[in-house]
Amino acid sequence: MTKPPFDNVKVRRAVAHAIDRTNVVKVAQGFAIPAHAMIPPGFPGALNDSKTKAIQRFDPKLAMAQLKGTPFEGGKNWPKITLTMRDEALGSKPLAEAVQSVLLEHLQMKTDLEVLEPRVFRERLWKQDVQFVWIRWFMDYPDPHNEYFDTFYGKRTTGKRQAWVNDAFDRELEAGRDTRDPKKRMAAYSKAEEILQTDVGYIPVAWTVRYAAAKPTVRGMEKNRQGEFVVEANIYVDMLPHLYMIERA
Repeated sequence: MTKPPFDNVKVRRAVAHAIDRTNVVKVAQGFAIPAHAMIPPGFPGALNDSKTKAIQRFDPKLAMAQLKGTPFEGGKNWPKITLTMRDEALGSKPLAEAVQSVLLEHLQMKTDLEVLEPRVFRERLWKQDVQFVWIRWFMDYPDPHNEYFDTFYGKRTTGKRQAWVNDAFDRELEAGRDTRDPKKRMAAYSKAEEILQTDVGYIPVAWTVRYAAAKPTVRGMEKNRQGEFVVEANIYVDMLPHLYMIERA
């Protein structure tokens, strides 16, 4: 957030309101759904309230209005803008290209897409040597501390993924970290999300969706609290030892 034009919060808010998430995720062909917060449904700390959804709602007129009084009023005078991402699967590139398209349509903001080898991407990210970043996050464990503290805490001395720092946001993360009261923790992280989105430290665009298929003779597949089958991946790494097969379904 230190590199122009994104050092201007009005520009960041314009970008946030210019992204039509519902249409952007269509390029993922069912492997992504629109995101309005950091934590997806079904996980601790997930937010599904109208207040959160409204902060960065898609509104192209409001997006352009945010640029009033800036050097980019009317979608003009944009400098060279590079959107940087790592080379990876999971439909990341088509989603990034869809974002490029809506920014051009609604803000007349032309961006160049830079796809880097993962090692090079990480090195530049740690140095904050990027202007505009397309990045995904897989939680290491299902708790808001991992989603917010490990990714956006401004006082980290190593492994920072962003230049954005907000003292009020950091205080909420510290409050969530330092109490064992579940309600107080969730309230602190909810406030942190509000600050993060209002100051546009990030823009949630999409939650990826994974699918798995199993023969009817397979047993031992675990379900989460929503009654959904858990797919083997990332934080759920102990599913395979519990699987077994029967002769007939």
